[in-house]
Amino acid sequence: MKTSRSHLFLSILIIMMGMLFSCENSKKDLETIKFDDSFPNEITRDVTIFYSDSAKVQVMLKAPLIERYYREEDSYAEFNKGVYVEFYDDSGKVESTIESEYAKHYNERGEMLARNDVVVVNKKGEKLNTEHLEWNQNTHQIRSNSFVKITTKDEIIYGNGLEANEDFTRYKVKDIKGIIEVDQNEMKKDEDVQ
Repeated sequence: MKTSRSHLFLSILIIMMGMLFSCENSKKDLETIKFDDSFPNEITRDVTIFYSDSAKVQVMLKAPLIERYYREEDSYAEFNKGVYVEFYDDSGKVESTIESEYAKHYNERGEMLARNDVVVVNKKGEKLNTEHLEWNQNTHQIRSNSFVKITTKDEIIYGNGLEANEDFTRYKVKDIKGIIEVDQNEMKKDEDVQ
């Protein structure tokens, strides 16, 4: 019995040593291993990121999920569960906000694509609704080639396509489909009834 245990232990030890010494990967072999590009390199949850310049916060971004993909050709971050972004002026006050159900940010290009229920609000309370929006951090411009609705205190503008500055204080609707004037007194009466 003692001999059989010794043989069993010795057999296991020989097998383990054989496995240990037979596993070898050269550096060249490791360099040829390809990783699946469809999986993110980094996943973060419940994130708040501040971007600053000269110790002044310029942008604040919040997202429940960020998936980062580091690629040679063009790295990007994907916001599959939505994103909320605030832009600040030099005094630290919010100039505008962007919110969407999905976004993709290309870091090297300085571009962000937002889609699915995109809402932009500026400091005057003017609101843009669209399904697709592109923001270029280098030119500080936002644009859309999709249907847009802009709600101001005096009117609602419908159109196809838009170009604007990133704080949404200046904008141009490309193909206006309609303008509805809003009577603030009527709006107030409707709010009082509800």
